Amino acid sequence: MLLRYAILGLLDGQDLHGYRIKSVFEERIGPFWSLNFGQIYQTLKDLKRRGLVEGRFDQGDGHIGRWVYSVTPKGRRALDTWLKRSPRSPQPIRDEIFIRLLVLDRKELAPSLAQLANQEHVYREYLTRLTAHRRSLEPLVTEERLLNSLAADAALFHAEAHLKWLEHCAAVLKAWNASASSGSRSVGAIPGPFTACAAAARSAVVPSVAESAAADEQEPEMPDPKAPPARVRRRR
Repeated sequence: MLLRYAILGLLDGQDLHGYRIKSVFEERIGPFWSLNFGQIYQTLKDLKRRGLVEGRFDQGDGHIGRWVYSVTPKGRRALDTWLKRSPRSPQPIRDEIFIRLLVLDRKELAPSLAQLANQEHVYREYLTRLTAHRRSLEPLVTEERLLNSLAADAALFHAEAHLKWLEHCAAVLKAWNASASSGSRSVGAIPGPFTACAAAARSAVVPSVAESAAADEQEPEMPDPKAPPARVRRRR
C-alpha cells in the first residue's frame, strides 16, 4: 500500500515511466528500500484501474516506446487524504534471532551466546557499510541527498539500537544462567529499557526529602473561583 502513495507522490508534477519511477525512488530513499519492476508495474496497473493515474504510450526517439504515467485529480485527492491520516502503529518486532534462541537448548548458555555473537558480527559489518554510505552523501547539497541521508540516519539508529539490545540479551542470559546454577530462578534488575523507564517513573512520582520539605514550606495556592470543580474518580 505504501508503494501506491509513493508512486502517486512521484508522479505529482511530472510524468514518468516505470523504469524512471524505480530510479527516482532509489535516488531519494537510498539503498535501504529496494523495489522491483514487478511491484511497480502491478501497482501502476492497480492505480490506473482505480482512476488514480493515467497512462499514454510514448513512441519517442531511439527506442521502441514505453508507457508514461501521470497522476489524475482523483489521484491527487487520494494522496492528500492519505497524508492527513494518522501514521500506522509500529509494527511488531519479528527478528530471526528470536527463532534461533527459541530452538536452542535453554539449559546450555554457550550456544545462545554464540548466536548473539554471530548476530552482533553481522550487524557491526552492516553498521560499517551504513556509515560509509552516510559519509558519501556529504555535503547535503540536493533535496535527493537530504532525504537519502535521513533514511541512512534511520538505518544507523536502528542498527545501533539492535547492537545495544544484543548486549542486553547477553547480560540477561548470563544472569539467568548464574541464578539457575545457584538454585534460584530469579534475575535481579539488569540495566535496560524497562529498568530505565521504571527508574524514571519512580523519580517522577516519588519526590526527594528535600523537595517534600520545600513544598511544605510554600504557601498553598488559592483556587481559581472561575475554574470548574475537579472531577473525582471513584473506585469501583
